[in-house]
Amino acid sequence: MSGQTGRPAAPPPVVSNAANATFGLWFPTFRFLARTLPLVWLARLAEVTAERAMWEREHVQDAILENTSRVLGLPKYHRKVEEVGREMLRRHSRQWIDLVRYSELEDVDASALVTSRRGEDGLVAAVSGGKGAIMLTAHVGNFELGGLFLKGLGLKNVSAVYARDPSPVVEEHRALSRARLGVKGIEVTSSPFASVPILRALEEGGIVAMQGDRDVSGTGFSMPFFGERASFPAGPFFIAQQAEVPVFPAFVLQQPDGFSYRIVIEDPIRVARARGAAREPAVREALASFVAVMEGLIRENPEQWYRFEPFWEAS
Repeated sequence: MSGQTGRPAAPPPVVSNAANATFGLWFPTFRFLARTLPLVWLARLAEVTAERAMWEREHVQDAILENTSRVLGLPKYHRKVEEVGREMLRRHSRQWIDLVRYSELEDVDASALVTSRRGEDGLVAAVSGGKGAIMLTAHVGNFELGGLFLKGLGLKNVSAVYARDPSPVVEEHRALSRARLGVKGIEVTSSPFASVPILRALEEGGIVAMQGDRDVSGTGFSMPFFGERASFPAGPFFIAQQAEVPVFPAFVLQQPDGFSYRIVIEDPIRVARARGAAREPAVREALASFVAVMEGLIRENPEQWYRFEPFWEAS
């Protein structure tokens, strides 16, 4: 593709650690502002502080432009690519503002924040039998607010599988916000027993929210994505296969006004039951279905897919 470059070098560990520490220092102040200032003021403050700081980090800007160019099918330094990349930063900061704000307030009417919804009845029906379901999303829109909207549907047995943030302070505040929304956290680890708490939550009839666009462990399957190859986590589908539960592609998208949301829950993906060597082909087929759904959604909402490092496999 025109305008593509190789993967940029990662920042030195000292620089990276210093950035994470600095971010963590002002985060408690941000939490206070998020629950006290008007949303419009917060958005403007984020634009001239956090968003500008992120855009000016050369390796972050380079990755944003590279990823966005592939999604849009345009050269890396095309004007439209930069516009969408900067809008993505605005959407990302708004995600954090809303997460912290609505987790702090006691009387949030979740239904008032949603102007459009699709597919919720299928999810409610799937868990009504007490067997549980996996809600598979991506780093799109405001995935962390899913717990708030599920609570509004009367679905309170919700867990979220997460990878720990590099900044301990940021992770602390994210975990606090999640807990206040009634969501239990299940951390991704390298332990061979990492799936046990997930399976237990499903056996108890709960909903387990997982991310489907970030292969944290590096053990996922390579799939075509916007015309090139990328690795996606297969774990959610192996777990769904073992637990015999459906996988619902689910996304919480920000509306153009920046103040309301659209909930999209697609038809469930069911992983065929299999044993031994037959398990992997069934998982690959199910994963391919999810990646196709996710690609279509990101194509329609490129400014809401948050990626700050090169995503595709090196060519």
